Amino acid sequence: MEILFVRHGKTAWNKEKKMQGNVDIPLSEEGIIHAEEMAKKLKDKKIDIAFVSPLNRAKETMEIINNHREDKIPILIEESLTERNYALYEGRNKKTFNYDIVWDYSNPLNVENFFNFAWPITKFIFGKLLRAYKDKTVLIVSHGGVSKIFEMLLSKNSLYPEAVSTYLPNNSEIITYKSSEETNFLYNAKASEESNQETDYFFKIITPNTIAQFFPKMNVEDLIDTNKISDDPKIRYRASIIFPREDKKIAIELYKNTKEVKLPARSIEPTRNILHQVREILLQMTGYLGNISDFYHIGETVEIRPSDPVAEIVFTEIYYLSKGTLVAAPLPDKKDEEEGFHLEFYSLDEALDLMNKCLIEAKSLDNEFYRPLITKKSIAIRDKLILENYKANQNK
Repeated sequence: MEILFVRHGKTAWNKEKKMQGNVDIPLSEEGIIHAEEMAKKLKDKKIDIAFVSPLNRAKETMEIINNHREDKIPILIEESLTERNYALYEGRNKKTFNYDIVWDYSNPLNVENFFNFAWPITKFIFGKLLRAYKDKTVLIVSHGGVSKIFEMLLSKNSLYPEAVSTYLPNNSEIITYKSSEETNFLYNAKASEESNQETDYFFKIITPNTIAQFFPKMNVEDLIDTNKISDDPKIRYRASIIFPREDKKIAIELYKNTKEVKLPARSIEPTRNILHQVREILLQMTGYLGNISDFYHIGETVEIRPSDPVAEIVFTEIYYLSKGTLVAAPLPDKKDEEEGFHLEFYSLDEALDLMNKCLIEAKSLDNEFYRPLITKKSIAIRDKLILENYKANQNK
């Protein structure tokens, strides 16, 4: 499969650096000229179908593309490809407000707003595009905001939160996503040559494409039940803790019935004091008590798991505790006990071996402990990557 993503031609508001969302601004004369130049590059390219935003600047760009072709590309107008609604920011110069905050999907106060826009695009990509057109060459004519979501989901390294605001193709630029002999999923190979993150702070976004790096022959139909992707994403916040005892062995939760291996973790409320919740989680799941000042926030992960019945977007805040005091036995809840919970401490290498085994053996469960495959694989990859990053920092 090949996806050609084209951002529409330039408008007067693009030139003036104004926020341009749902406002239907036409192409400028300069934009028409640039779109004509782009269209010439595609005139002999075999393209099976085009999905186009309903806004006129995208439809004008598509019309220019077809005007340069003898074989016209069939067009479908796709509502999910509409540019983001910037509400009060529409028409304002980007310099007059904090543009980065608008796109920071790691901010709990901004999450719902961001995914209200991003989720229909996510559902279109994984529920329709990669399923019904997997053997086709598809043209997408859309907008800068939509391009950010495509890159977040289909770039090999993905976009970490701060990079979403700065990522933006030029007007009339063509971005190519291709599958290869090694994988059934698609990557922007050009953007994947470099890592998107240049900081010791650990961040990872785990998408179906991330999973495809571990299981390259897996199809989207194997991983996602495309008939069960919800219209509005179910979002969960959680905290995960790396806690080595005095003997340097790491606390690991083992679940006999669900066949899962995890770091100590629990759901959290983003409106409550996070450190207090992390301290409570450690005490409940390990019996160890730590001082608030000894917990260190070392990173976060975001999992995008379309068709997960419990949570399709999972934010995990990662904490490290340098020392703790054993004061009680673990107090797992009833659900934990039903799933076969018990706590063990392993050396870092032993824990990683368990994570790797869990990742390879992860299968969808059809019994009372149901977990879809996207969930099983995502959980296993998440904690494996967290521990690998921790190990790398130990060796510095």
